[in-house]
Amino acid sequence: MNRTLPYKPQVFLLHYAGGDKNSFRQLIESLEPFFQVETPELPGRGDRMAESFLKNKQDAVADLLVQVRKARKKEVPYLIYGHSMGAILGHEICLAMEESMDAPGYFLPTGYPGPKIKNNPPIAGLPRTEFFTEVRQLGGLSDEIMEFEELLDFFEPILRADFGLLEDKENIPFDEKIKTPVFAVMGKNERYALNIRNWTHYTESECECQIVNGNHFFINQNFNYLAQVIKNLMNTSMAKS
Repeated sequence: MNRTLPYKPQVFLLHYAGGDKNSFRQLIESLEPFFQVETPELPGRGDRMAESFLKNKQDAVADLLVQVRKARKKEVPYLIYGHSMGAILGHEICLAMEESMDAPGYFLPTGYPGPKIKNNPPIAGLPRTEFFTEVRQLGGLSDEIMEFEELLDFFEPILRADFGLLEDKENIPFDEKIKTPVFAVMGKNERYALNIRNWTHYTESECECQIVNGNHFFINQNFNYLAQVIKNLMNTSMAKS
């Protein structure tokens, strides 16, 4: 990243279910010396706590896309990173940005094996005990949060809303190929980790996939690794342009 630019390159971090703009705090701290870090967030949490939750995936993509376009500085290259729900939504955001002639240099999805792999039954409407049992099995919350009832009280409505928007029957299936190169990462203890090569079917460009130690929230112990991956991808992207 030695090229002279008017601003630092940008990286957009898309949060997971139950998350907000501060969900990647340690990763943000590692990236900020090198990037303009942008952290869009959905309504009903963080700085948007007073706003109503969204009901379906299309609305969530549209909401995040407005934030990405507003923050985007076209004078510099950028990447999109999304974990879990953020990876699901980020895939569609990449296509929309490509269609507006401002494609990201790379898409980095983590904690998600790509479309048409996961086949989990809906959980958003389950009673509390069953709901959190399923959330734990799906890796939807870190073990630290699961130990405190007060934190579960706080996160329950956000998690129900996020799982609900992903499970909504009105969602339009999305399985299109993007032109953006993909670098996908999953934790080896995740249920669908061995399906990670599925991402090769959803980009027309190169696709690299890695499996690292950890569960669905491997990102919390591997933020230095992720920061280095993002820096390497940006260097590669800028060398191609």
